[in-house]
Amino acid sequence: MKETSANFDLENVRPFLERLKPFIESGFSDEEILQIQKSIESMDVDNEKDFEFPIIFKGHSSVLKIHVFMDDIESPDIAFFAVPELADKIDEEMQRFFEELGI
Repeated sequence: MKETSANFDLENVRPFLERLKPFIESGFSDEEILQIQKSIESMDVDNEKDFEFPIIFKGHSSVLKIHVFMDDIESPDIAFFAVPELADKIDEEMQRFFEELGI
């Protein structure tokens, strides 16, 4: 497993997670994204939550782990743990996402 992480403004969490769906063949869809979003919106500052989703990536069973740390009321730190190739794709997508937002 490889990790990539970033700090997100609360309103950017769902739009970013939506961008990950095309990379994952199954196991990470609107239902999982909604689960993460609702959990984050109900978290208090300094709370942490872990998510683990069995996924199919490039035809192979794997796991996507997501760790959320609410270090600020509007800005969770989110860490993604995945097989190296998927973690690299997530990292590249984060860079594109933040560039598009001018962050």
